[in-house]
Amino acid sequence: MELKAIAREPKQKLPEGYVPAVAYNKDRNVSFAVDAKAFDRAFRVQSTHGLIDIAIEGGETIPALVKSVQMDKRRRTVMHADFYLVTYGQEIEVPVPVHTTGKARGVIEGGILDIVVHNLQIVAPGPRRIPAEIVVDVTELNIGDSIKAGDITLPEGCRLAVDADVAVVAVVPPQKIVEADEDESTPLVPSEQTEE
Repeated sequence: MELKAIAREPKQKLPEGYVPAVAYNKDRNVSFAVDAKAFDRAFRVQSTHGLIDIAIEGGETIPALVKSVQMDKRRRTVMHADFYLVTYGQEIEVPVPVHTTGKARGVIEGGILDIVVHNLQIVAPGPRRIPAEIVVDVTELNIGDSIKAGDITLPEGCRLAVDADVAVVAVVPPQKIVEADEDESTPLVPSEQTEE
């Protein structure tokens, strides 16, 4: 996805509707401004794991990932965006959203599907090879079963950046939630009994 930008100098007054942004890595730092509405559309699609080509007017196009966004909490508008500059063909560690497919056997039997890790940290062989999502088939899961990070088949060239034993998806028994509710309602101090 391409995002058009204009070059900017520090403390430069920006055109209306534009927000300041910076893209950086350990070797360089590039300041620019982007149209707030265009950035919002791009960020909704790409989030923090999708590659954005920032086309600076009259200059170069730089590939980057959104690193952080500073928001005006009262107005709910973007005040500043930070991007991480990436290099083609260079490995990059990113969080990728986990989605499930199928209906788990355990859920049919009354269990609850628990997505433990919503974004799985992986290392991709380059910014163009970052998967949009990781889809996990939960059909075979019974109550008490889980799928660990090491059980998931990643796209070619990608590898885990977390321990293979980390549980990503599980089917938990419904009574676990009931027990937790009961525990919360149990008094911490036993009531005193008066002796007659």
